[in-house]
Amino acid sequence: MIVSFDLDGTLVDYSYADSVWCEGVPKIYASEKKMGFDEAKKYVMNEYMKVGETKIEWYNINYWFSYFGLKTEWKFLLKKYENRINVYPEVKNVLSGLRKKHRLIISSNAASEFVDVMVKKVGNYFDYTFSSTSDFKLVKKTPEFYLRLLEQLKIGKEQIVHVGDHYEFDYLVPKSIGIRAFYVDRDNQRKGEDVIKDLNGLMGKL
Repeated sequence: MIVSFDLDGTLVDYSYADSVWCEGVPKIYASEKKMGFDEAKKYVMNEYMKVGETKIEWYNINYWFSYFGLKTEWKFLLKKYENRINVYPEVKNVLSGLRKKHRLIISSNAASEFVDVMVKKVGNYFDYTFSSTSDFKLVKKTPEFYLRLLEQLKIGKEQIVHVGDHYEFDYLVPKSIGIRAFYVDRDNQRKGEDVIKDLNGLMGKL
């Protein structure tokens, strides 16, 4: 059995991504354009929203550095905030236990540049990492994403389980094409046999 994990909100919290996009990019913009941080942040966030998360450019940090005309190397930014990658407390213990019986992979919406940095912090538990935006040029985890995932792995839908914190893209979508899925609800908002409060809840279900 292959167990597929989302990354942001499932294995790590959103601190790292938020730091890069909402603090790091505006700080560089403010410095290079000689303006205050608050003004720079307002401008940068507005420009993000003009593109919107339904377009592939939203996820591409190289695109944004070019768009804003920034001379700083964006890879420096990903490195700078590594200390803000917060792995949820139970994650490493659960992954260590699961790896004894299952193959583990990452199936994330984040761009591969972010995935690579975050996975290093989580640990060496995964056979493969997949980014919907970088690998498949899909902005969300759609049915097509999961079907292409199965194709890449050369497996049937009964041979994989997906786990993630987005109710639609990590739970409803894979379920709609016959993939078993679990919804990680750390805020304890939903009930159901496929709903788990954290990854500890997986251990008795697989």
